[in-house]
Amino acid sequence: MEKARKFLEKNEAIATSVLAVILAFIMVAILLLSTGRNPIQAFGYFIRGAFGTVYNFADTVSRVIPLLIAAIAFIIGAKCSVFNVGIEGQLLLGALTSAVIGFGLDLPKAIHLPLMLLAGALAGGLYALIPAWLKVYRKVNEILSTIMLNYPAFFFTHYIVLNVTPLEGVIPATPFIKDTAKFVNIFPGTRLHAGVIVTILVVILANFLLKKTSLGYEMRAVGLNQEAARFHGIPVEKRMMLAFFLSGCLAGLAGAVEVAGVHYRYLDQFSPGYGYDSITVAMVGLMNPFGAIFSATLFGALKTGIVDMAVFAEIPRQLVTLINGIVVLFVSAKSLIRSRFLEVVKGKKTDALEKETA
Repeated sequence: MEKARKFLEKNEAIATSVLAVILAFIMVAILLLSTGRNPIQAFGYFIRGAFGTVYNFADTVSRVIPLLIAAIAFIIGAKCSVFNVGIEGQLLLGALTSAVIGFGLDLPKAIHLPLMLLAGALAGGLYALIPAWLKVYRKVNEILSTIMLNYPAFFFTHYIVLNVTPLEGVIPATPFIKDTAKFVNIFPGTRLHAGVIVTILVVILANFLLKKTSLGYEMRAVGLNQEAARFHGIPVEKRMMLAFFLSGCLAGLAGAVEVAGVHYRYLDQFSPGYGYDSITVAMVGLMNPFGAIFSATLFGALKTGIVDMAVFAEIPRQLVTLINGIVVLFVSAKSLIRSRFLEVVKGKKTDALEKETA
């Protein structure tokens, strides 16, 4: 018993995240029971819908890809005390820019695809410099500015596909990109593409940057204490600008990967909220690039598995939305759950706002 207690104390952040997910699904089970439905059957359909077949598994992984890259984008910024809530807008601009490069140029695949991804990343990064400048040099709260800047990005991309590069069809979209700008499909007939390799590289490089380089150390130092970092000669403003730029680049890359691997064009309003969900994914993943893999998988499964749950368990669309919201609510309330968890494990009161360790 004592060994278990010490293990839980040592790994309290991980245990709290797991507990939050378990509590969320318990609440969902109670909700389903109250409406006369079998929660075990419903969860069975959920698992089948997310991982039950090769197609479903591939579909889940394809949704994990943009979520994970976008979550890393938020983590990079947050580690340097800049909270980029404008990932959704940067993702849309990156997707549109990459689509224009994809259909507008004729290049060899070895050049075209990397150039397309680079263009999307730069579009997101340059757009992120606007709130970065406002925060660093005008002391404007970046949460407010990035939220507001999502709207110009949304309406700009909407205008472009309607009036500048329209393709006839039900949904406004750009022309299809060239074959030289597409990712290779890993499983024919599914949505899983080679962009998963790019995602793995992003996770590894982000972790290396933050944990193994002097630049990453300086960014984390700024995130922990700006005044102390400045006292030790770290250029705080430059590091915050860089963190914002890198965050925007990754957000734009997430959009570019979707264009190159899934849609093969820019579809108006194609994102189901990847940029917004990425914030929760990052927090559930304990603001750690590798931890975000597991939380992104959870949210990717929610987006795919919940469809089968709705169809075969005859759950109304409104109830499906509520179930999704319950899961997000519980995993977002980790601080409150953590305080109660520590009271039980340690047997004493603990501050609910105690800073989490990465």
